[in-house]
Amino acid sequence: MNEKGVLTYRLEEYGGEVIDDMINAPWYLEPLDGYLATQTLRGIDDNYGDKVPEPYKTQIRERLDEIVMEQNYEEAVKKGFAFIDSIIDIPGFTDEEEALIFQGLARIIIGMILKKKKKELKK
Repeated sequence: MNEKGVLTYRLEEYGGEVIDDMINAPWYLEPLDGYLATQTLRGIDDNYGDKVPEPYKTQIRERLDEIVMEQNYEEAVKKGFAFIDSIIDIPGFTDEEEALIFQGLARIIIGMILKKKKKELKK
C-alpha cells in the first residue's frame, strides 16, 4: 500500500483509538467518534504530512512506529522528541529552551499513553 503523509495506516488507526478514548461523546455519537477521529487524523496527515521532506518523513515515521510498538513508552517518546528537537529550530528560543519545550510535550504524551494503558489494565 502506498501511504501518504507521515503516519502509517496502523499509526492512524492507533491515533484514532487514542483520541476516541479521550473523547466522552454522547451515547448516540459513541459508535462514530473513533471512526471520525481516525478519518480526521488521516486527512490531516495525508494533506500536510506529505509536505515533510525526505529523509525526515521516513525518520519520523520510524520514530512514531517505535513509540506505538515499543513497550517502554517513556524511552520511545523521549527518543522521538530528541529527534524532533535535533531537526527543528524555534526562532527566539535557545537550544536549552527548545529542549525544555520538547521535554514538556514528551511528558504530556507519556502521561496520556500511561493513562490509556492503565485504563486497559483495569478492564
